Amino acid sequence: MKFHNIAALAATVALVSACEVNVRNDTAAETNQPTAQQQRDAQLAQMRDQARQELNQLRIVVDKSDRQVQLFNGDQLLRTEQVAIGQEEHATPTGSWRIEQVDLNPEWIPPDSDWARNETRKAPGDPENPMGRARLIYNPPYSIHGTDEQDSLGRKASHGSIRVANSVVLELAQMVIKAGGAWEGDQWFQERINNRSREFQIRLDNPIPIEVRD
Repeated sequence: MKFHNIAALAATVALVSACEVNVRNDTAAETNQPTAQQQRDAQLAQMRDQARQELNQLRIVVDKSDRQVQLFNGDQLLRTEQVAIGQEEHATPTGSWRIEQVDLNPEWIPPDSDWARNETRKAPGDPENPMGRARLIYNPPYSIHGTDEQDSLGRKASHGSIRVANSVVLELAQMVIKAGGAWEGDQWFQERINNRSREFQIRLDNPIPIEVRD
């Protein structure tokens, strides 16, 4: 009789041990499953990588003599747009830099310059904000930025930065953000450009080369 009780006890212990092993295995399996946030992060990383691969050799060339900005992907010319450059007394510097940040709906803070002595800060979306809809920063305070002053394009009209039409600067911003590895989708971009009263500063993981030539 005792023999049977011992056998039954051993069987019970074995069953409990097996259950504990199964529980540990199930817990481990659950732990290895990605969380919802991890899945979103993976999807975002994949989308950014795909967007960047489409424009993985994006570079920008500004020709002051022709008053043009050209976008290349490697040696392939993607588009050419008319620009305004600096006035004679505020010449646009020449050289090579990298665009490291894109501002959507940028605020404008007057620079520490004589010409801006009586100017005041202009909030995002202010009709008098000279930065327009977006600003591509490459050599602060110089940038490529938008403008509503269409008649200034093709002329020496700015205080050193490079102006393009507002519709164009938004398209350039989109391409630069994609190539720079910071893209989060069409809806994400539209939500930001539609929120005119707020500035969005977007740092680029992969800064974009820009060359300004005479």
